[in-house]
Amino acid sequence: MKDKLISKEMIQGIHPVFRGRFGNLLTKIVFKVGGLNKVNDIYDGSKQYTGLKFVDDMLDKLGIIRKYENYEVLDRFPEGAFITVSNHPYGHVDGIIAISAVGNKRKDYKVMVNWMLSQIDTMEEHFIGVNPYSKDNKMSELKSSFGGVKQSLEHLRDGHPLGLFPAGGVSTNHLTKTEDREWQTPVLKLIKKAKVPVVPMYISGTNSWIYRTLGFISWRIRTVRLLHEVKNKKGKTIYVRFGEPISVEEQAKFTDIEEFGEFLKAKTYAMKKK
Repeated sequence: MKDKLISKEMIQGIHPVFRGRFGNLLTKIVFKVGGLNKVNDIYDGSKQYTGLKFVDDMLDKLGIIRKYENYEVLDRFPEGAFITVSNHPYGHVDGIIAISAVGNKRKDYKVMVNWMLSQIDTMEEHFIGVNPYSKDNKMSELKSSFGGVKQSLEHLRDGHPLGLFPAGGVSTNHLTKTEDREWQTPVLKLIKKAKVPVVPMYISGTNSWIYRTLGFISWRIRTVRLLHEVKNKKGKTIYVRFGEPISVEEQAKFTDIEEFGEFLKAKTYAMKKK
């Protein structure tokens, strides 16, 4: 396990601006403003465990109450590959909750996650990471994304379940509602190529009004706020609702990838309750 989930050296490795005398000061500001110290505290509280024990201990210590509906759907898949597709209301917390929910039914469940979440070494057995920051250029981003897709397909072909968040980003404000953006084509193509059952999974709730308001100003400013959103969920009840599996035959009816994405997203959001 790491001494710290996010270290000063890790931040300094992202860009030269974080190095030197001024860089040290800037790094301290990033830790404070970005909520990295809070995230390190959360990690420290549960890092004596790994895998599902780490996940459940961390969520319990955060005071996040999880309620599952139609959970028995997963009992239809005691073995073999399937994919869960989920909305993305909170950010990092979504992947952790998905692992807790599905992983406690299928311990071989993995979720495709971004660079930040993949840094949690105590959960790495449940991650397939995609790192767009590996070399700071477009070619490395492409290679990392391709590697993540390849690893995901291999995981499925070996008979294991996979979790995906097809929006590829946290839900944002759309006039009177907060919802995922259009689900992304590369993820939808992965699902099509896999040819396995798909289980829609809806995660209830949204981030704070502060986070959502910042989205109207700048997505960059909103991203800075995201780590603070992890710790303000204390005492919050989050419902995870599972829909009926979508068969390979039903998926095959969609030849247009955009329509396929709209279909899967609609199936997921159909489980939202007023």
